[in-house]
Amino acid sequence: MKTRLALIATLTLTLVACSGAAPEWTPLPSGADPPAACARADADGVITISADQLRFSAPCMVALAGVAFTVRFTNEESEPHNVAIYADGSAAVREFQGEAFNGPGVTKDYAVEALSAGEHFFRCDIHPEAMTGALYVR
Repeated sequence: MKTRLALIATLTLTLVACSGAAPEWTPLPSGADPPAACARADADGVITISADQLRFSAPCMVALAGVAFTVRFTNEESEPHNVAIYADGSAAVREFQGEAFNGPGVTKDYAVEALSAGEHFFRCDIHPEAMTGALYVR
């Protein structure tokens, strides 16, 4: 009986881990650097990301505080996606909302006004459970 319960628990955890659900947004510890996997603004202030298989190409983005920037977003799928930025993971206060559009292979530049330093949250408003990330403004 214990073996059967252990097997059921293991299978359940495996299914949850492989379900494709987005990880819960959590802020970095104070003073910590953003992860290396983040998409970063280039010299022109452009952050390049894409959407494919209901996922963003980067789990996070990094922008400069107090400086407007552009999110160059490519939708690699036929279904619509967008990028929206919120003050935090609750998504209660929207700071920017890009137009949703279909792909595949369509790119739009979203002009984002300067944001205050801190950790913000971004997501696809059409797929808010699957497509999320952190925006680190430094």
